[in-house]
Amino acid sequence: MRRLVPLLILALVLSGCASGPRGRAVYVLIDTSGSYIRAVPKAARIVRYLLGTLEPGDTIAVGRITSLSFTNKDRIVAMTLSRRPAQADAQKRAMAADVSAFVKAMAHRPGTAYTDISGALLEAADFLRGIPAARKEIIVVSDMRQDLPPGAVRHIPLPLTGVEVLAVNVIKSLGENMNPVRYIARMHRWDARVAKGGGRFMVVHELSRLPALLQMS
Repeated sequence: MRRLVPLLILALVLSGCASGPRGRAVYVLIDTSGSYIRAVPKAARIVRYLLGTLEPGDTIAVGRITSLSFTNKDRIVAMTLSRRPAQADAQKRAMAADVSAFVKAMAHRPGTAYTDISGALLEAADFLRGIPAARKEIIVVSDMRQDLPPGAVRHIPLPLTGVEVLAVNVIKSLGENMNPVRYIARMHRWDARVAKGGGRFMVVHELSRLPALLQMS
């Protein structure tokens, strides 16, 4: 009996470790500003790919980047997939349809006047903080050129501890094409800000590279 006690304690410890956070939570941010809105259809491709990689029990949300983005009103859809595979597949199909409808609607609307990327990251981080997932990611489909409206305060820390932030389809401006130093400096500022918040920042220029990078993260 005495020999069984240490074994029982070890079993309890191991079971406690196994009950920690598992799974994955992803938040996709879609830039709908005037300078980027024509690139929005690529976001639907990204969401469709992501849905194919998620497992039952994972969480995914999709939101807009607008003039003032620190609000859940710009969240297009969010769901935690059922543990039942058949039901999870039905949820994925429904989400893909919702995102496709959103992209089609954006084709007939003007883009927002400003681009509040910081507010969108704060909103996504706040959402992910409440999800008990082992792996958390924010995928930003944007040119990463922030343009805040007058009075907007965004010089605050981004709570991104343990979060991977992937900037996808970052379009360079004409000035950055003429002088690459501007582009490098802009990406460095985002890298430094995400790192200061405890996260990791990466730029994905080609959508074809996204699957491999997600597997590495």
